[in-house]
Parts: sequence; C-alpha cells; structure tokens
Amino acid sequence: MKIVGGSVFGSDHQMHETSVCFENGIITETSTEGVYDATGCYVLPGLIDTHIHGARGIGFYWSKEDLLPALSWLTRQGITGILPATCSETPDELEEDLRRLASFPDDRILGIHAEGPFLNPVNRGGMRENRIQAPNIDTLQRMYDASKGKLKILTLAPETEGADAVIDRCLELGIAVSMGHTSATYDCAKKAVDRGATRLTHTFNGMRGLSLREPGVLGCGLEDDRVMCELICDLHHVSAPAIRLAIRCKGYENITVISDGSRFSGLGDGEYFQEDRMIYIKNGLCTLADGTISGSSRCLSDGARNLFHMGYPPEQIAVMAAVNPAKVCGCTDRGELKVGYRADLVVFDQDFRVKAVFLKGQQVV
Repeated sequence: MKIVGGSVFGSDHQMHETSVCFENGIITETSTEGVYDATGCYVLPGLIDTHIHGARGIGFYWSKEDLLPALSWLTRQGITGILPATCSETPDELEEDLRRLASFPDDRILGIHAEGPFLNPVNRGGMRENRIQAPNIDTLQRMYDASKGKLKILTLAPETEGADAVIDRCLELGIAVSMGHTSATYDCAKKAVDRGATRLTHTFNGMRGLSLREPGVLGCGLEDDRVMCELICDLHHVSAPAIRLAIRCKGYENITVISDGSRFSGLGDGEYFQEDRMIYIKNGLCTLADGTISGSSRCLSDGARNLFHMGYPPEQIAVMAAVNPAKVCGCTDRGELKVGYRADLVVFDQDFRVKAVFLKGQQVV
C-alpha cells in the first residue's frame, strides 16, 4: 500500500508532503500493492494511550468481559496501542486483573499501567478509599509477577510511608514511576525525582495545587525537565489555558497526552451503574454523585483534536500522542513512521477527525 497526497509525519518529527509505503504490515521504502489518496489530510502514527481504564462499556479492570470490542472501537478512533490501567484494588483483585491483562492475546496491549494502590486517600479522586494501601515492595512484587513483567508504569504518592523502597524496586524491575493522587510537597516530589520517579500522572488532577510559597508536586513536575507530564485534553479535566501553561512549561517533548478513559468512553451521556455506585455523564463530563470527576468519557483522538483546534500543529500532537507514549511502553517499532516500523497509521482530515486507520497495514476505517 502507498498513501499519497497527504502531509506525512516524518522521522525528523516534521510534516512533509510525501508518501508512505508499507507491505506485510511493515513500513517500507516502496510498495506495489495499491494506493490510498490522502490529499489534504494529515498522516500520523497510530496513537498510543498509556492511561485508559476501558471503553464502550468494557472495563480493563474488575471486568470479565472480552476486551476485543473495546480494542476494536479504540482502533477505529485512531488508537492502535494502549496501556490498560488498573485502579486501587485489593492485592488479590490486582493480581487477578494483572494476570488476565498480561495474558490477553492482542498486541495492541503494550503493557499495563497500575494507577495505585499506593496512593494518598486525601487525593483519591474517584478511587475507592478502602482499596488504597501503603506502598509495600511485597505487594509490588506480586503485581509484577502477575503481570508477567508487563507492568510498565506505577502511579504512587511519594509522600506515603514505604514509597522510597517501592521506587527503588520499580527501578530494578524497569517500571516507570509516576507521581499521582498525591499531596507531596515540592521538596518531597523533588526527592522522589532524584530517586528515580520520572512521570506525573494526569497533571493538575488528583494532586496538591501550586501555591506561592509551596509549589508542591505540580510545581516540581512542571519545572523539572526529568519529568514527563501526562495531560488529559478532554477540556473537562484541564482547561485550555492550563493545557497551554503545561505545554509551555514542559515543551511538547515532555508531554504525554492520555485519555484516562473510563469503561463508559464512547457510550454518550447518561447514568451508568458501576459496581456499587452511579456514574453520571453530561455533556461529556464523567462524575460521581458528589460531582467528583471520575475518569473520562472521551478517547485520545478527541484530545488530539482539541489540541489541534487550540493551535498545536500535527507534528507536535504526534510527538505527544504517539512518540512519547511509545517510549514509556518500551516499543521500538511503533510511534513513528519509519522504515521497518509497524504500519500503524491514522489519517486525519483537515478538521483533525479520523478519516482512515491502518493497523499492521490493514485498513480498518
């Protein structure tokens, strides 16, 4: 297949009026298999969501449903790889979920993001307080073993007792540590970064805010170049001015756009029962009964389109939503449009809506 006529994200992370070829699911120098006309469109790598809890009524944790319908829907939205995220759960629940996710036979699952259970209850957001626990390396080891080594990111609160030992063990296991659901001070967060924490979970959300004399974990994340900041761009979790502030502070090279999508992503407004509580979605905003935001009803390509309409160019969006996510997943064959890489591509029209998606070279939209 040869995609022609579009503006293509190049290996130099710039857009070029060129073509991209692929055969047998791999990007190649040339192709004789046919032509797709992308005139007037943007051709980007398939997007990768490193923080997503579910979609289309299917949860990636606590759920026993087949995950294929959710993965297929996400692919049609331009998301060709994910790190399914767990929540704060009991050790037994976590082990079961991690084992199930690690064994699911689909290479769109690039690993797992454990959002907890080592969080600060004060900043729990939509997490269940009775399933939050203090950091413990034995629990971490059980989680890692259950994940068959596929645990890529662990979100924790660095101020909680035992966090230092867990950070150290994560580094030994090759797990990226992300600070989140936390009341950490600036100094505490800085010490965690010095120790090896490299990420900030859904920046601005679930954390101590920035103040004049105590910048807190947020100030540390925005200031320190060693920290990659997750950013939900559904325009509910974070306002447009705050998004611009984060990108200005970090540069797009240090931002990873995520969805934090819930199992209700893609279902539309309504009231939904989840376990022992109701979830309310109105105008795309997903909340608990008390108004607490609980996940997102949008997907990653919605956030990418919001960024486009905020004035960010396609090449910067590609870095934030494909290149940077691929790195934390440890992928060396995705997130870019380079010869030898998987032919996972998404074609956006001039309004940055998904027009076509290719998964391993096969057109699915």
